[in-house]
Amino acid sequence: PYARHTTTNLRNATRRLAALGAPLDRAALISTNPDQSRYIASATFADRNQTELGYQPGRIGARLSPTQVLFQPSAASLRIDPSDPLDP
Repeated sequence: PYARHTTTNLRNATRRLAALGAPLDRAALISTNPDQSRYIASATFADRNQTELGYQPGRIGARLSPTQVLFQPSAASLRIDPSDPLDP
């Protein structure tokens, strides 16, 4: 309920991983449809993260398949933005 787009989904996924004790220095796997996977791996998505969040929620790695992308979470996602009403 706290994500508007893939940008905030990745931010929130990073927070959830941290809450579960997952090491943020290890890659996670994003599994999605081919179009979304391609978008996540694009420079357009990186630009959107910078515009909407002011930072990258993590580093997007290689596309392992048409539906899988590596994601290295960033500790920058752990900071809550008090000016964003949908940032829990």
